[in-house]
Amino acid sequence: MLSRNGHDLHHGDDQPSRRRFLKAATATVGAAAGQSAFTLLSAQAKGANDRIGIGFIGAGFRGNNHLTTVGRMTDAAEIVAVCDVYGPRLKAAAETTGAKPYKHFQELLDDPRVDAVCIATPDRHHAPQAIEAVRRGKDVYVEKPLTHWSQFELAQQLADEVRKHERIVQVGSQFAIDDALPKIREKIKQGVIGKVVHVQAGCFRRGDWGERMPIPDPAAQPGADLDWKQFLGDAPPTAFSVSRFFQWRMFWDYAGGPATDLLYHSLAPVFQVLDLGVPQRVMCGGGTLQYDREVPDQCNILVDYEGGPTLSLTNSLSNFTGVDTMLRGTDGIVIWQGIDSGRPKGARIVSTHKDAKEELLPWTSMGVDAKLWENFLQCVKSRQQPVAPVDYAVRIQLPMSMAILSHRKSVVAKYDSASKTIIT
Repeated sequence: MLSRNGHDLHHGDDQPSRRRFLKAATATVGAAAGQSAFTLLSAQAKGANDRIGIGFIGAGFRGNNHLTTVGRMTDAAEIVAVCDVYGPRLKAAAETTGAKPYKHFQELLDDPRVDAVCIATPDRHHAPQAIEAVRRGKDVYVEKPLTHWSQFELAQQLADEVRKHERIVQVGSQFAIDDALPKIREKIKQGVIGKVVHVQAGCFRRGDWGERMPIPDPAAQPGADLDWKQFLGDAPPTAFSVSRFFQWRMFWDYAGGPATDLLYHSLAPVFQVLDLGVPQRVMCGGGTLQYDREVPDQCNILVDYEGGPTLSLTNSLSNFTGVDTMLRGTDGIVIWQGIDSGRPKGARIVSTHKDAKEELLPWTSMGVDAKLWENFLQCVKSRQQPVAPVDYAVRIQLPMSMAILSHRKSVVAKYDSASKTIIT
């Protein structure tokens, strides 16, 4: 995990510094995120039969999921290095994979066998570690969200570095890839449901994030096997806490709660099928109504785009009764069929046009990590853009950062395109 490396990492508790949404990213706002033809990059491609050496930064819950996924892809990739700030996790990952262990991610990046890295660390470390990896000539698979909610300027800095160094970066949400998504996108472009004016999406479950982040050693203390300073990185200095270290998703300093932990997954496929640019305004409400935690357990977000659509994002960690994702158009609707609804899984397209027939596009890989990894590894070799590239992730990060600022300040967050600034 991150320690300062001379980067200019601006951060704050509530009000971020000026957000530099540069011209290059603005130009990509209308790009086809779900496109089937990818942009060819100029970097040298690996040979078709070469295995890609992967270094893993972070061996916690998500890191281990990725280790398992890539460990099955022995024809395409080799796990050569692992890194974690917690000794027992690092030892277990090294023993399981046979990879070389590192306590500091910079040392892992120095390993010449590492062609690409997987970053599965707390949110605040994603962009700084990815920036360092890109500057060292590594390709990157980085967990969502692209940055901590207070670091939006780093999201764009990463996008700039990726273009400068011609690297491949895939941003990990397993709901960003499915064969049906480019087809839905094409249907919408053809006007099958008219102009999309409203989008509904949500994520519901019953349970606190603590249940997903167990404390393996309640007596753990900073020392040789627990690098608290490296864990904190550029976060506000604070005394060590077992809960903060093992259950970091429950604290504002390291995570964004449901907005970036859960609703990002709901937004990922929506951004694959719609050309959404920068929000006009964002409002977020909710609160901590059931669980003992800093981040909210109820989160509701409204995002307005100039000329439409409006996004309505709803979340509760107190009840698992969910809602289908719906893209409402002036002439019809696209409905994401719920995974656990008992209905056929896929996207239901209903048009009000004369003689139009209802259509169901079945999901083929929605929610499957392996498909996103296969796409990433293919692009590392071909030097083509992956399905969830960094500019796409920047466009998702902006409304999420705005939403969290809106919630924390009880204000409407706006985006000034002229000054590239979030206004709260």
